[in-house]
Amino acid sequence: MWAKNQIAGIVAAGAILGAAPVAAEVFSGRGSAMAGAGVAGGDYTYSALINPATLTNFKENDDFALNIDVGAIANDENEFFDTSEDLSDFLDDIDGLTATQDDANYILAQLEILDQGRLTVDAGAQLTIAVPNSLASGLLFVRQSVFVATEIRLADSDVELLEDFGEQIFDESDLQTAAGAFGYSLQEIGFAAARQFTFGGYQVSLGATPKYQRVETIEYLETIADFDSDDFDADDYMLEHSNFNIDFGATINWGELQGGVSLRNAIAQDYDTIQGGVKIQLEPQLTAGLGYTGEVFTLLADLDLNSIEAFEGAGEVQIARLGMEADLFDWAQLRIGYRHDLKDTYDGALTAGIGFSPFDVVQFHLSAIKSSDDTYGAALQFGLDL
Repeated sequence: MWAKNQIAGIVAAGAILGAAPVAAEVFSGRGSAMAGAGVAGGDYTYSALINPATLTNFKENDDFALNIDVGAIANDENEFFDTSEDLSDFLDDIDGLTATQDDANYILAQLEILDQGRLTVDAGAQLTIAVPNSLASGLLFVRQSVFVATEIRLADSDVELLEDFGEQIFDESDLQTAAGAFGYSLQEIGFAAARQFTFGGYQVSLGATPKYQRVETIEYLETIADFDSDDFDADDYMLEHSNFNIDFGATINWGELQGGVSLRNAIAQDYDTIQGGVKIQLEPQLTAGLGYTGEVFTLLADLDLNSIEAFEGAGEVQIARLGMEADLFDWAQLRIGYRHDLKDTYDGALTAGIGFSPFDVVQFHLSAIKSSDDTYGAALQFGLDL
């Protein structure tokens, strides 16, 4: 049987490859449709979460905004979910009974399919309350995000057992293949503040976001015989951490053109898991952006200036984002975007969305994310802008 730390190293390392690094993704009905771009401009309520300086990008008639955003993206690679459910039922049915070589061949085939796949779910939600004004703009937010990955690693000993099984009593506990669930839950409470200044005839905004973070790491590792997703209680396999952190940002306006830079999570953090098999890293992320904001069209482009890695061996990530919005008479919006990982750890993703904002007061925005044949996501926003 594999030692616990060996299972941890293999399962966790594989699972995180499908994940976003801690605190990297902010789901938004508006922003997600434009690939998450917004360091230089865009809607001031969403953009303030990735660059607090954009809080000054409000209209003259904006006095108060309240928004609720929810979103998720799931990757069911190689039909992992259906295959694991079918195999689990089959193993339960034949455990303790006489099994044939055909039964063993079926089990091995299913394990090989699972060994080439994984299931990941990344979800988030936030409540934002913004009060913009010319003296100083502020935004209070509460944010929750969760990432969980499930993966199976086929043991060589199981291949040898099942290939030459013959006909005998099947004991599920003889299987040494490892199954694991791995991830994190992140909660943030923060307050973004920004003010605009005039330097050399240009409008420059500076902002900061002090915030409290609570991270609960998840690590559940068992042999496939003992792994049961129906009985999985994440609370039993979570380790809690808490800390303070801060974001910084700046923007500059040249009429309809904007530039911006942000530093998110300026204080690096390390988080242990309950089994100690892996250490989660929260690294500072420096991003630059350019934007064009016209009466009808908005074009935003962001580029991460440094790569980050969720933990050693997980693969580096450095994202370029491009998004466009067409505003139709302040009542409806059409959005499209594309995001690309310069390090090729993740597949590129196409994004699109629609928005409805009657009287520029009631806000309803929907976005969709598609990155591969088995990866889909969506985000939704409800809000009021007074």
